[in-house]
Amino acid sequence: MNKVVKAENEKVAAVDFATATETQADGQRRAEIKKAEGTRQAKILAAEGEAQAIQLVNEAADKYFVGNAQMLRKLEAVERALYQNSKIVVPADTQLVNVIGDLGGLVPMSTDKPTVKIASVS
Repeated sequence: MNKVVKAENEKVAAVDFATATETQADGQRRAEIKKAEGTRQAKILAAEGEAQAIQLVNEAADKYFVGNAQMLRKLEAVERALYQNSKIVVPADTQLVNVIGDLGGLVPMSTDKPTVKIASVS
């Protein structure tokens, strides 16, 4: 009789252990799902925020830079390029040089060869 009671207790303990293990695994699964949903929602919100920022820039460009939206994009490209003191070599006859020059009041260098005059000494 003692062996029957002991076996029954072991059976109940095994069922309890299996239930606890299953509950723990289910909790971990739910936690991972919540974490993934949070990451997904954060990415969605970031994308929506970026879309709103682009829309606001576009509206401001239409309002304040009528006809100059392309110039604004060029300026933004120059700003990003020069943000970390990047060095960029651009041919002098490009529009980008003209944009930078207009901003800084610079004039592109002439590509004409300088003439050298040699004076004769008598």
